[in-house]
Amino acid sequence: MNPEHSFAGKFLRKIKKIDTGQIESFLSQVLREKAFLEVILDSITEGVLVADRAMKVVFINEAARVLLGLNRTECVGRTLASLLRAPELKDLLAEFEEHLSSVRRRDVRLRGPEPRVYSVTIVPIENDDDIATHSVWIVSDRTEAARREQEKSQLDNMESLAVLTAGVAHEIKNPLNSLNIHAQLVQKAARDLEALHPDAAAADRLGKSSAVLIEEIDRLARVVDGFLRAVRPVAPRLRKESINKIVEDLAELLGPECGARGIELRLHLDSEIPPLLIDPEQLHQVFLNLAKNAMEAIDKPEGLIVLRTILKSDHALVEVEDNGCGIPEKDRARVFEPYHTTKFSGTGLGLMLVLRIVKAHRGAIALASQEGVGTVFRVALPVDERPVRLLSAESELVDIEVESGHSDPILTGSNDHEG
Repeated sequence: MNPEHSFAGKFLRKIKKIDTGQIESFLSQVLREKAFLEVILDSITEGVLVADRAMKVVFINEAARVLLGLNRTECVGRTLASLLRAPELKDLLAEFEEHLSSVRRRDVRLRGPEPRVYSVTIVPIENDDDIATHSVWIVSDRTEAARREQEKSQLDNMESLAVLTAGVAHEIKNPLNSLNIHAQLVQKAARDLEALHPDAAAADRLGKSSAVLIEEIDRLARVVDGFLRAVRPVAPRLRKESINKIVEDLAELLGPECGARGIELRLHLDSEIPPLLIDPEQLHQVFLNLAKNAMEAIDKPEGLIVLRTILKSDHALVEVEDNGCGIPEKDRARVFEPYHTTKFSGTGLGLMLVLRIVKAHRGAIALASQEGVGTVFRVALPVDERPVRLLSAESELVDIEVESGHSDPILTGSNDHEG
């Protein structure tokens, strides 16, 4: 609409003919409309910020202040460059200032103790001369949506992998079985030959070589079986069981090996956790995989692994914590992906299997890690019939106090926990 045809435009043209009372009435109406618009903008969940050409804030709603971590009094009149704290948002501001063109729904990943994903739209506002005089910033928090998308992507990858692996495994296992049978026949023939000619060196070599063949064939068969276990849907055999007992049994199993490696193993169990509807064997495998990874992560003389259970309002947490080398930042988001591993002899399927079992129990899993300090994996299992919502703080270290009455801080840290 042309400003000259608006009510304000007509009013300004006739202002000399309007008395003071009418001017005051008009200004009061403008102020009421401004206040009404501010109330509306403050009530929406998306952040709205308006800046002038010098990138000074002229308006900011409540949601934008919360998302950007700002106070009402410190915003208006100050430049965005001085207000924005996240480097990623500063980079986006610099890009917009350089081109002065719209930025549409750009996902910006903010790092920090609690990583966030913000969707940012920046639209320049032009006057009648096509000159940008202001810009509108619209910011929304997409962290939970991004997590759900990542989870769906993981599940889609696993389903695709299941189909592929099942076909490949079928093609591999048949010739492996045949090779194993013939290798055993060769081994038997070598024993018969050695019985007839005890001094024949060739018979001895043949026997040793056939034993190596059988051993390697068995190893390949175990690898194929491991692939199938990791990608096939897991149907847990659910029964009421104490999660603390599973963790205690695991500690008893790993105690001697930890002692031999010079690793201290601590238990902090919350006695208030009720029996959970779980598959004990599958969850034993989950915590064993995580604990073994923790042991391999420790590269210092005074190693420490903490197995901890904590009762929350609607779920039980099981934490496996180590003070090992930590997971590099670039690998944290990929540790549950199939075939992702930094271990020389790893298959990259260990944590994928962990994820499948936890999901089959309607649970959730998250990690917090810091290089050189350690890692903690958190497995959340439902106390009732409701599935556990996504855990927060998956990628970065967060310091919290133990809620089961112990005062040990979470150590953080991990290894290349890729199985």
